[in-house]
Amino acid sequence: MTDIPELLAQSLEDRSIEAAVVCLKGCGTSVINDPAVIRRTGSFITGADKTEPDTETISVVGDDNVMDPETAKVDNVEGLCVVYDSGVHRAATTTGSLKEAQMMRDMFGSDLLIIGVFDSFSEQERKDSEGLLDVLLTPSDAESLSHMGEEFLTKR
Repeated sequence: MTDIPELLAQSLEDRSIEAAVVCLKGCGTSVINDPAVIRRTGSFITGADKTEPDTETISVVGDDNVMDPETAKVDNVEGLCVVYDSGVHRAATTTGSLKEAQMMRDMFGSDLLIIGVFDSFSEQERKDSEGLLDVLLTPSDAESLSHMGEEFLTKR
């Protein structure tokens, strides 16, 4: 499956997830629960650890859905803490860091779908990510690392 925005939008529509915590260029960490918004902003999904605020993109996502519209701060762990503290039980997130992915998995377990978004990915990183990332995106491909992602989305 190569269309991550569509995967997230469909998952929101069928309630497989209740929220998507994603890093978007121009917004930073954003919490999205509207499938239409994830479809409109999906091309801005990034694994970057920082981004600059872009008022046009923030207006599409909505100030209330951007963790810090003033700085476009990137902190998906904090975003996940906010959504889980608000009562969300099933979420999806993006990350560009295996260390961050491990922290997320340790904190939220199997109730979290983790999508790795990387500019490059070595064979060693690929091995290290097995069982950690549910979906992996690199510039040359988008691939499922395990059936965990599919199983996650079919559990209700």
